[in-house]
Amino acid sequence: MRTSARAIFICMVIVAAVGVFAKTPDGVTPSRETVCDNETGAAYGLCNAYCEAMDCTDPNQKASDTGCEAVKQNFEKKTGRPLPCLMTCPCAGLLQLFADITSGAAVVERCIADGDLLYVIVDTGEFALVDAGVAPSCSVNAEPPFVELTPTEALVCRVSLRRAVEAQGIVCGPPE
Repeated sequence: MRTSARAIFICMVIVAAVGVFAKTPDGVTPSRETVCDNETGAAYGLCNAYCEAMDCTDPNQKASDTGCEAVKQNFEKKTGRPLPCLMTCPCAGLLQLFADITSGAAVVERCIADGDLLYVIVDTGEFALVDAGVAPSCSVNAEPPFVELTPTEALVCRVSLRRAVEAQGIVCGPPE
């Protein structure tokens, strides 16, 4: 119990420090990242601490391995599942265009974020689609196969595509 309390205290101090410096080891402030958006309560706090504030998945993490491991174990104990930032988008393993976009092999022309839908259009005219709506899924060109996703997987896919798009200097925006 003392170890958990100490780990949570350390997380709180780090989160407060991040607010002062407005940067994390990966250079993106937690308010812009969304991998924890589906979490609530303590699960959100632990996810945000591990994935965003402490950047435990970043090679340049500022938190100790012990602190990261304690937060990870606490999240898994509370939720019974892995942290979202430790998950990968299943679409990249099943749909070649997703793999090409996330690896940087495909040249992104445009990214449209419209409510639950995210479209990433590449220079060949094809597009990757993540639908985080009622029946979350991903597809290429809105054609079969449609890969069914959990809400967390849909969020992970959206975040991974957005990061890949932003790495090419493209900003996701609303439709025109």
